[in-house]
Amino acid sequence: MALSMAAHAGEPSGARLFMQGALAFALHGDPDPRSPAYLRFFTGQLADAMLLDGSRSEIGVIEAEVLCQCQDNEGLKAQVQRVAVVGGGVAVRVHYSAGGDWRHDAIFILRPENRQWRIADIWDDGTAKSSLLRALEISNRERFGSRRTRL
Repeated sequence: MALSMAAHAGEPSGARLFMQGALAFALHGDPDPRSPAYLRFFTGQLADAMLLDGSRSEIGVIEAEVLCQCQDNEGLKAQVQRVAVVGGGVAVRVHYSAGGDWRHDAIFILRPENRQWRIADIWDDGTAKSSLLRALEISNRERFGSRRTRL
């Protein structure tokens, strides 16, 4: 896995290192997306929405592992390309590649929670229109009724 460990001027302290750690965790072995070890990378709001999405037998919004953006992490490479301050958080652009021509970029929105960086949202196509959190909240409301978006 290609991960740059160099600090970059002007980046929020620890954001790049946090994201590199999350990616290393996702690309090592076969992480269980429902485990506390996996969920520790996410804000409580996003983790709860992901757990609720996966609590029914049919496939919900999440069809692949969200940190590696894949169903099989074998041969996958992930590289943090850019870290920038946005609003009350940080946007981290991650570039994925795997043998052949497959390439993909995603933006991870990090926010501080309990004095640690956590992933608050993922924009699969690099824009807010593809917000994972928003898609989960809409789907969870439709699937479970009322305004329930958390466990």
